[in-house]
Amino acid sequence: MTADKNILRKHHQAAQTAMEQGRLREAHQHCLAILKLDQNHADAWFLCAVIAAHNGQVAKSVEILRKAISLDPQRAEYRAELGKQLVALGNAQEALQVAREALALAPTDLPTLNTLGTVLSHAGEHGEAVHCFQQAADRLEARSGNQSRPSATWEADLYFNLATSLNFAGRLAEAEQCYERAIALQPRYFKAHSALSQLRRQTADNNHLQRLQALQKGVNGPQEQLHVGHAIAKEQEDLGQYSKAMASLRWAKAAQAKSVAYRIEDDYLLFDALEALFDKSVFSRQVSGCDNPEPIFIVGMPRTGTTLVEQILASHSRVFAAGELQNFPLQVKRMTGTSSGDVLDQETLEQSLHLDMAQLGESYIASTRPRTGHTAWFIDKLPLNFMYLGLLRLALPQAKLICLRRDPMDTCLSNYRQLFAVNYKYYHYNYDLLDCGRYYQRFDRLMRHWGEVMPGAVHELHYEQLVAEPERVSRELLAFCELPWETQCLDFYSGKASVATPSATQVRQPIYNSSVDRWRRYGDAMQPLYDMLSSAGCYPQGAGPGP
Repeated sequence: MTADKNILRKHHQAAQTAMEQGRLREAHQHCLAILKLDQNHADAWFLCAVIAAHNGQVAKSVEILRKAISLDPQRAEYRAELGKQLVALGNAQEALQVAREALALAPTDLPTLNTLGTVLSHAGEHGEAVHCFQQAADRLEARSGNQSRPSATWEADLYFNLATSLNFAGRLAEAEQCYERAIALQPRYFKAHSALSQLRRQTADNNHLQRLQALQKGVNGPQEQLHVGHAIAKEQEDLGQYSKAMASLRWAKAAQAKSVAYRIEDDYLLFDALEALFDKSVFSRQVSGCDNPEPIFIVGMPRTGTTLVEQILASHSRVFAAGELQNFPLQVKRMTGTSSGDVLDQETLEQSLHLDMAQLGESYIASTRPRTGHTAWFIDKLPLNFMYLGLLRLALPQAKLICLRRDPMDTCLSNYRQLFAVNYKYYHYNYDLLDCGRYYQRFDRLMRHWGEVMPGAVHELHYEQLVAEPERVSRELLAFCELPWETQCLDFYSGKASVATPSATQVRQPIYNSSVDRWRRYGDAMQPLYDMLSSAGCYPQGAGPGP
């Protein structure tokens, strides 16, 4: 071995050791020393890319990863990492392509399989994700006692990832086993505890309350408190302990609410901008959008039946459910080029009206490929797209727009009960029950605005009517979408499609009405919200809280 090769080997080993021990600055220095001697050292570039991503330089990481792949195209872990960073950039389309390229290389190492499963899950391909996570778990379990194993934390993450994808795929019993496996490895894995509580209805003989309440005493930080509190509230509600459940929800959210310091006034500014910018004159102009008829957008407040409607439509032979796509908001943000870090803000809304609407529509359609395009229609079920209904009408005038409506009190309670992603600021209103009510009032006003400025464009579907008369309402829904009636649309719960939303468990059973008027079970705790919504005209006199 030449002196230079020996030096390269030592720097490479030192860089890998430093990476494993979290000493990234030291690892970077070793990589730079390698590249000074050999600009074609693929793994040095790869390690630099991982370090860049860790430091928040995601775009730079992607650029460096492409360099590493060009130097060594057969390394599946390079493509897996590229897919991961493309997901972080919001480019799920290319991430999916890159992940499949990596799978074609038949990787066997655990970190690569775990990363690929994560990429596929983010891209909406939960069946493929399960295969990757399961393969990693099988290889892990096949190791003999004297073989090295990953840390307990890493193993717990793998089982959590596998459980989550199994849940989305409808394999609930297996998901429960994997969540328990993650908890056995890491007893304070709070995300696993909250996910486990949601998998099924808890009973007096089979629940996790004792374990959860023991954990409650030792929470460390707002997010741990949020997860364990929501889990306790869910199980208390299942057992009919509604006043205790409400108290647990208040406790769960208190620290996180203080941490994010949400102000309803900031959301008011967005609603005000939408109503001011998208007036009748905007829709009276001659605007040429993209005439592609494929998309069916399902929007509304979260937890109002959007997933149920998605599954009814997805049971049709000519419709594919693409999931909760972020594609349209991201295309608007990219094309406006606004400088803020937020995807949706007042400046972006203002600039959006100056876009070439046909180009916006075409860019959106292209961004959904290759997941879409194999059926005549596809569903984009991102609830927050209710804010983009005006732009959707302009950019994709042939698209079908469906908005779910639900009883105001049930809507607000269901939003309050939901544990949303903590880093998704557009749902921060749900840390306070009365803020849920204030937000609902502006949502309701905006939907009335859309009805005035673009009459007939949005099909409003009421959850209570759907569960009371599923066939009649489903037939009207399909007629609006210009789809012929197919009886299997009422048999949606027996389908095999993955469901990647908080409603994944509920929509795998026939339509039920037990969630109608759920708010009344909470009694006096709901009175302040009812008074607020009633004073806003949402309810007639005499319909107040009660059993």
